[in-house]
Amino acid sequence: MAKKSQISLILNVIIFLLAIAGSIFCFGEIYLFYTTPIEHGIKLIKFFTVQSNVLAGIVALLYIIFFVRKNKTNKNIPNILHILKYIVTIDLIITFLVVSLFLGFITEEGYFSLFLNANFFFHFLIPLLNFISFVFFENSPKLKFSYTFLGIIHVILYSIFYLIVVLFNFKDGQVSLYYDWYAFAQKGLLIALICALVVLSLSYLVSFLLYKIKSKNN
Repeated sequence: MAKKSQISLILNVIIFLLAIAGSIFCFGEIYLFYTTPIEHGIKLIKFFTVQSNVLAGIVALLYIIFFVRKNKTNKNIPNILHILKYIVTIDLIITFLVVSLFLGFITEEGYFSLFLNANFFFHFLIPLLNFISFVFFENSPKLKFSYTFLGIIHVILYSIFYLIVVLFNFKDGQVSLYYDWYAFAQKGLLIALICALVVLSLSYLVSFLLYKIKSKNN
């Protein structure tokens, strides 16, 4: 087994275990450092961060399974799994960027509160390890340019879901933070739409740059 392949396997095992640990902390509401809960239990799945990291854990597990199969049967890892890995990596980068460049500055409990407890796994550690594994150690077929659009499919679907929730709960020119959990619509629907377009534009930029970086390191 090549050294790069060994490292990619180890990193995916770590990512899978961290996703489990993060999910236990998240859904079990375990706090090593106290922060005010913003939602409870399974309802936390509404957050893009949580969805992305749960997906990262599932994709890492699938990668491990097919990696082991490849070494036993010499069958290649399915290309769809490499595409899923690409999508998840984009999701995690977006999670890190939105938290570090936007949400960290508007949270009432301070910037670094978003990197405590489950969020240490979800906002920092898993995105970092997933990026390193995908870009530098995972051998995959050369990405097609068309994948740069496919890469933001989760962001697109989530943006539509978020705007629908906000729209249906917009009353008298306002919407509760319970339904506008990223505070994009606190200054109106137009601002929410602009925020969504900014996030989508940022997502495509990340997708394109990741495509270029991965192409050079393949």
